[in-house]
Parts: sequence; C-alpha cells; structure tokens
Amino acid sequence: MLSAIKELGAWSLGRGGRGDVLSVLIQPVDAGFYPYTMVIQLDDTPEYAFQGIYIEDTNAPGEEKYIYRRGSPNGSNFSPTAMLIESGKTFDGKIIQWFKRVAKELDLPKSDKALFEAVRKELELKKKTIITAIEDEQTRLKKGAVLTLRIGERYLYDIPAFVSAFLGLVQAKSDRISATGKVCSVCGERKDYVTDGACFSFYTNDKPGFIAGHFDAGRSWRNHPVCADCALQLEEGKRLLADRLSFYFYGLSYQVVPQFTIGELHDDILPVLLMADRKTKLAKDSSGARLTSDENEILDYLAQQQDSMALHLFFLRKVQGAERILLLIDDVLPSRLQTIFAAKAGVDAVFPEHPFSFGRIRMFFRRSSEGKREDDLDKYFLEITNSIFKGLSLSVRFLMPHFMREIRREFNNSAEDGKWAYMTLDAVQTLLFMDRLHMFRKEMVAMSETIFDPVFNRYCGQLDRPEKRAVFLLGALTRMLLNVQYVKRKSQPFMTELGGLKLDERRVKGLLPKVINKLQEYESYDKGKAEMAAAASELFLQASPSWRMSVDELNFYLACGMSLYREINGIVYTDAENKEESKNVNQ
Repeated sequence: MLSAIKELGAWSLGRGGRGDVLSVLIQPVDAGFYPYTMVIQLDDTPEYAFQGIYIEDTNAPGEEKYIYRRGSPNGSNFSPTAMLIESGKTFDGKIIQWFKRVAKELDLPKSDKALFEAVRKELELKKKTIITAIEDEQTRLKKGAVLTLRIGERYLYDIPAFVSAFLGLVQAKSDRISATGKVCSVCGERKDYVTDGACFSFYTNDKPGFIAGHFDAGRSWRNHPVCADCALQLEEGKRLLADRLSFYFYGLSYQVVPQFTIGELHDDILPVLLMADRKTKLAKDSSGARLTSDENEILDYLAQQQDSMALHLFFLRKVQGAERILLLIDDVLPSRLQTIFAAKAGVDAVFPEHPFSFGRIRMFFRRSSEGKREDDLDKYFLEITNSIFKGLSLSVRFLMPHFMREIRREFNNSAEDGKWAYMTLDAVQTLLFMDRLHMFRKEMVAMSETIFDPVFNRYCGQLDRPEKRAVFLLGALTRMLLNVQYVKRKSQPFMTELGGLKLDERRVKGLLPKVINKLQEYESYDKGKAEMAAAASELFLQASPSWRMSVDELNFYLACGMSLYREINGIVYTDAENKEESKNVNQ
C-alpha cells in the first residue's frame, strides 16, 4: 500500500502538483475541528510590538500561510502555529518554546537570530496580556481555534526566516534518525541517505518496544528506512488521500488508494478522482448508486473501470495524534466492486422504496447495548466489511444475535409503533445482499410445493428448510391475528404469547394452535388463513424432529413473517380484501 501512496504522490508532483518541498511538508489544518484562527498580531517594526488578537476563518485564503506541521505532543511544532487547547499551555509550550528550540537546535544567520530573539522578548513581555486576550476570544467563540503569528501583513509563509527555520527543524529531525548507504524500503534502491520515513504515525520511536535497533531511538530508521525522494512522494500522496480520497463510513472513515498496473491509466482516472469538482463529473460517468451515505463516494465510478488497477481500502483512526490502522483491505479489483453493486441492485429490485446501503449493516453492529457511550462493535462491522469486499464467507449464526438484539429492543419498548418491523426488513435486506454475494453455505432440502413458493423463492437463500418456511408462515399468520385484535379491541393482547421474541422450539411449535384458536374466537379464521395454517402444518411435519436453529434464528424468521405478512396476504386474498385491511389497520 505504501508503494501505491508513493506512486500517487509521484504522479501529483510530476503533473503540476505541489512541486516544492515546503508545500509538500506543510500539513493542512482541519477547519472542521478548528474553524477559527487566532492571530497574534505584531507590528512590522524592529520592536515587533504586540497589537492584539485578531480572528479569521481557518484556511482563508489558504492553508499554507501558517506553515503548520505537527511536532511532538509534549513539545513545540515545526513552526509557531498550534492547535489551541489551554491558552497558557499552548502559548508557552507551542509558541514561546518554538523560539527557544530554534535557538538551541539550528545554526541561524545573524539576521534571523535577531528577528526571533526580538519577537520572543516581545511575546514574553506581553505574555499576560496575550493569554488574557486569547481566553476572552475562546469564551466568545466556543469552538476550536488555531493560534499563530503575523508580523504586519505577512504570515509565517511570507517571512523567509520562519520558512528557513521550519525546513531546518524538519531536516534536523530526519538527521537524528538516519543512516547512509542503506536500502530504501519503498523503492528498493540503495541510497546515500535514508531516514525513518513513516509519514503515518503507526508507531512511535519514544518507546523502546517499537524500535528495531536494540532500544536505541537513533536506529529506529530500521523500522522503515525511506530515501529523501520517496519520503517527499509519500508526504504528497498522504496529502492527496486526506484531501481528495477520504470518505465517511458510518462513524468511521476510510481512504481509497488506487494502484495501477498500466502506468498510462494514471492520466485517465486520477485527474477525475482528484479534481475539486469531481462530483459533477462522476454524476455523468456513473449510475449514482452508493454503498454508503457519503455523497462523495467514488466506488461506483471505480467499479466501471477495467481490472488493470487495484484498490486498497484503508480504514484509519486518529487517537491523540497517533494513527491506528483499523482495517486494510488490499487488492480490491473493479470487477469485485461490480459484483457488489450488482448484489445491491438485486436487493433494491426487491425493496425499491428502501435502497440497500452499508447503513443497514451498521444499524446492528454499532453498540452492543443502549447504555454504551461509544461504538464497541466497530471490529465486527469492519470484519463484515472486509468479508464483503474480499468475497469471504460468513456464518448466519454470527449475525443473528446482533439482528435480534436490536429487533427485540424495539419490539419490547414500543411494539405497536411498528419500528421493529422496519428493522427486521433491514436485517432481511442485509441477508439478501450477502446471499447474492454467495457468502453463506446453503443447505437446500426437498420440500413439497405450496402456493407460497413465490415468496419463499424470493428469499430462498434463507428459507432453505421446511422449519424456516413454517415459522415464516406462522409469523405472517400471527401478524394477521394481531391486526384483527387491533381492529376489534384497539389493543394486541396476544403480544404476550410471543415472549418478547425469545421463544424456544417447543413454544414456537405450540404457537400455531393458539393462533388458530384465537382467530376462531374472533370469527376471523377464513379460507385464506386456513390455507396458511395448513401449509405451515405440512412444513412442520416435513421438518426433522430436532431443528438445528438457535433461539435467535427461530425468532428472527418469526419476525420476518410478521414483517412481510403482506406478501403472503397478496397470495391468499384479493386486492380489494387487502385494501380493506390496510384501511382498518394503520400499522
């Protein structure tokens, strides 16, 4: 994957991207978290007198003017620009400390030394005034802000001394962890100079356990030796990923890293992916189908390309400045994306008013209980995502407890509002989607034909055994009884017989006569319901004496029948009869 990122950066630098070293090394400020910038304004005189704190929108008119690059969490950055946390600590630890660090680590020209010394003295002299002004603005803004300097009308980018110091600090850090005459781990060539070129913070060299050099931080270049050219290209590639190829994924985020086997395709595809207004271009070149809720998603466009490229889907989470790989899905071909979109289209044909997306899956794999404050099922969600993109198999028994946890919660909290039924349909869509991707092992057995086979065949991947079909029909018949009760009594007392959707095999088998008996009491056991009961009874008899279904599976198929009962209605009743029921039952 790092080779692909390096190729992306090399392409950008060779095609008119940010070509100078300074521009590549500057890191963007996240205006989403830090929408404002507090500018410590100094006048442009030899005394550099403090004039006040001025507020501007972050990154307006450009992100490079702050020459921001994150440094050590406990030290200064590579320029006197920092994310404002606590006013006093940020001012002392990130701004004042920067000037002290430059004086200690760099051999500066006399003019630069004089400039930095004069600015530092003024900042320290007016420290209390500056911190008070910063705190006042923090209270007023109530949002994240960046702290930086400006002298007269010039930002840091416009002052050669600050630019030179910025580059000098970056180089000094590289020199401390470097070696000569070693092989670059990215390009594979022996180079005069290599350094610890980890552009992603996957590990740290301030803890011995991460160092591949006998616990000597100066030898940590062995972890990931990178030559100067590759380091620059990796930096540019990383910037492009963050700016143009990062997408939201239901509380997570991922980056798409394209890798080409035919070099010329770079010029055909990458300009489209990286253009600022690509949304308009993609709207013309794709069907508009999306697997996620991110309107900027590009997977449909990539699915239409040839298999002369591969994609790496890279799920990354930033935790206190460090970057953690949550999941790396390597070598996804466009043809696999085509298969995934075809499966989605098949599900959408069955549920045209409820298009499928990964949000259906996420609903069941976010939090294990309502009391959880954070998403604790990310690992499972990502494992499922990996299986989908890599064509791996899954177990239905793994999915069922998570489906039923959410369905039961809605059923037990507010069964009458019907939300549990829509949630059941989300689970059905998920299973149908995965079934179309051949992710389940099927076990079809011989079963007698019924008039309900068109419905069974629509969900044949799951209704593959007589007991499943019987429980499905029983669920539909149970829902019809509940509807009758609602019409006649404005309540549904038979709900108590469903045991909060925790029925075991014995109680499920005993449910059918109870439903028939209640329908007869309400004088609603007509020909259509009798056909359903007869078919369910026949399927029960065809099933093996001991069902190989967990309690979650049993109740899931029961809930499915209750949610999809109108499809069974359409077989045993006329359109006029169904319309009359819909008018009387508002569920």
